[in-house]
Amino acid sequence: METQTALPERILVTKAQAGNEEAFTELVRRHSGQIYGLSLNMLRNREDAEDNVQNVLVKAFHNINRFEGNSQFSTWLVRITINEALMKLRKRNSEKISDYHDASGSEDEPRTFPEIEDTRQDPEREYMSKELARKAFRGLNPSLQDTFILQKAEGWTNRELVEALGITVSTVEYRVFRARVRLRQQLLALTQSEQIDLQS
Repeated sequence: METQTALPERILVTKAQAGNEEAFTELVRRHSGQIYGLSLNMLRNREDAEDNVQNVLVKAFHNINRFEGNSQFSTWLVRITINEALMKLRKRNSEKISDYHDASGSEDEPRTFPEIEDTRQDPEREYMSKELARKAFRGLNPSLQDTFILQKAEGWTNRELVEALGITVSTVEYRVFRARVRLRQQLLALTQSEQIDLQS
């Protein structure tokens, strides 16, 4: 391992792609802190962040031959980290939506749809609202969905989104705006559809 620590990263990557586990272990040593920090920043939970790091490293190990060297190895790892974390967030928020009416209202637990919340509904209407919210949200483009979740549900700042997703502030603002507009359009269309079904 001592000989590996002095090697340039591109050499380590080449050796790892040839099946050298010590080279891959050194790459992990160099980048695991960054992967964990980004995972924790996105998931806001140490246990989930640690799970995400493991998922990222397994995926990187099995797919390292796909790394073509067109960018920094760390950039490639960051992209895998973000994708894995976003999948966890989608699953987490899907679960939040499915039991939205059971939310405790604690400030520590971010709400998935702060703008769609209704007050004191009867069970039937509450179930319908939950179903409509789920359908509307799933109708969003994935890039809009991811940005909207991270900002509105997870509390990310524009700066954090810019750094994590590699986009500009104006793109962040545009995506959040478009997501909000699309959600309203989807909810309106779904509500009208539900009303037609009920009348027929």
